[in-house]
Parts: sequence; C-alpha cells; structure tokens
Amino acid sequence: MSDYPTLENLFAAYFHQDWAAEHATADAVIDYYRGAESADQVEAAREELDRLLAQDYDEHALAQLARGLGSEYDPTREGRSWRDWLESLRQRLTPRPRPAPR
Repeated sequence: MSDYPTLENLFAAYFHQDWAAEHATADAVIDYYRGAESADQVEAAREELDRLLAQDYDEHALAQLARGLGSEYDPTREGRSWRDWLESLRQRLTPRPRPAPR
C-alpha cells in the first residue's frame, strides 16, 4: 500500500496519460479535482503533499515518486522543477478563505 494513497488517486486518476487532452493546463486539472472531490479528500491530498515535501527528496526522487504514484505530468517540460510544481499544487489545494458576510 502506498504511503500517499490520496496523492496516488489524484495523480493516477487526474494526471493520467490523457490528462492534456481533457484539460488545457495542469492547473486546470487541479481546479477540476477540487470541484470533483470532497473537501475531506482535497484536504487529505494537501496533508500528504505536506508530508512528502517535508522529506529531503532531491529532484530525481520526487520525479520517481510522482511517476510511481501514477502521474503522467512532467513539470520539467514547462521549465519547472518537481519541487516547485508539488509546492504549487499544495498551494492550489489550500482552502480558499470565504468572503466575509456583508
């Protein structure tokens, strides 16, 4: 069993081999994921990213890990590092503040 089961679901189910045919950008995939999954699932993915990023993995290890969890997205093709992409993914999964009532 994976140490990151929620991330495995996110990567394998949303960043599969045809993700680019379904979404214009990797950010669009995350927006879709946020809308399709429960708040608890999104929070669990963010918490797993927190744990993963707290490790001292180098770029090669991060790439291997993401690919092993099912990700077909490669941020290096867009000039980004794996760590940068995973950190931005974590940020995009952070709950957005609700507007104050008027």
